[in-house]
Amino acid sequence: MHVCMLILKQVDMNAAIEFYKILGLELKFTLKDSWAEFSVGNLKLGLCPAKEMAPCQTGIIIQVDDLKKLYNELKDAINFKTDVVEKVHGLMATIQDPGGNLIDLYEPTPEKVSKLVREVVERDKQGKKDTSSGIKGRSFIEDAQA
Repeated sequence: MHVCMLILKQVDMNAAIEFYKILGLELKFTLKDSWAEFSVGNLKLGLCPAKEMAPCQTGIIIQVDDLKKLYNELKDAINFKTDVVEKVHGLMATIQDPGGNLIDLYEPTPEKVSKLVREVVERDKQGKKDTSSGIKGRSFIEDAQA
């Protein structure tokens, strides 16, 4: 079992299609004013019409190779709701498509996660659990190493 498609509703199908093309997604096909389908790796992204929309956090995260470069290339062409923000697990920025859907762009930084795991392992060996970051000793370490 796997997720094969995500569908986003759009008030302006043409603007949404252009938005996702600018973002670099591959348009597979479109049916005038009723459907558009993009390829994102092994996943399909479908766009379908809606009469009205309010901003909506989708929970969709698109991984990119170089987020700062993409941000600088596209910041004038698409609606970035945030600047690039550095988190422990990677770089993140939120964009908004023409239908109001909020989508996160993500560049992983596995070296930072590895460093954090090493630090937690060392603290755990010394009997000090990390509570400030929400990480709970061995369960986090075991999950990160799995």
